[in-house]
Amino acid sequence: MSVSFGPFAMGMLQFIFVLAVVVTMLMAWLVSKKYKVAISDSVFHVLAVGILVARISFIVRYFELYAEAPWQIINIRDGGFDLWAGVVGSILMAVWEISRNRKIWQPLTIACVSGAIAYTAMNGYYQHKYGGELFVPNVQVQTLDDRTAYLNREYLGQPMVVNLWATWCPPCVREMPLLEDAQAKWPDVAIVTVNQGDTKQQVLDFVAEQNLNLTDMLLDHNNRLSNEIGSFALPTTLFFNAEGMLIDTHVGEFSPARLQQAIELISSDE
Repeated sequence: MSVSFGPFAMGMLQFIFVLAVVVTMLMAWLVSKKYKVAISDSVFHVLAVGILVARISFIVRYFELYAEAPWQIINIRDGGFDLWAGVVGSILMAVWEISRNRKIWQPLTIACVSGAIAYTAMNGYYQHKYGGELFVPNVQVQTLDDRTAYLNREYLGQPMVVNLWATWCPPCVREMPLLEDAQAKWPDVAIVTVNQGDTKQQVLDFVAEQNLNLTDMLLDHNNRLSNEIGSFALPTTLFFNAEGMLIDTHVGEFSPARLQQAIELISSDE
């Protein structure tokens, strides 16, 4: 679900996109040599415009939330992109580049289509292996009042947001107020935080220090949930629908807009 490079980590879907971009640029280099025409700049323009349009489309959809925290607009790590808007933007840019130099239409098309196929294939494999098959894990956790609970039994029949966090993780700490707001905004969605590795006293001290009022805080002393889902980057957030099926994931710190988008997805599945 995530990949790590030393202290850096990214979600698998983000990693797949990066690999697809690498494939596109590699194919651009290869076909440039074959057709003896430079297309690297054109490919870069197509990719850049696609990413920009995808980001702008997402920001427009959740503009009210970004208006409250405008610095989040440039925080592309939050994963706020509209895929199909980006595809349309890329196609229009490709058409523009070809109209300026018709000699590049074939190599540019080959490079861009190769990248699209690579992304579709890798994403399809990932979704086949994990998407639609991963349900709420059967992981034993502890409540703050020392009760043993099982994650897949505790919140049956309602959408659930599961946030993996730790007290030593600054992005995790920054997310807590957003999760608290979400708890009040969506009372029919279980907002569940599962602490990874801290002691009960550490969590209680943290809650008191931060003055938090999250009702579903669980303890996973042995990091069973991280092992179960294959993500060791914190924070990681999982979004399950009312049937317990995993609908969306987010690795790293989310923005208010990204959190709302994912909660809307699991709520609409009810």
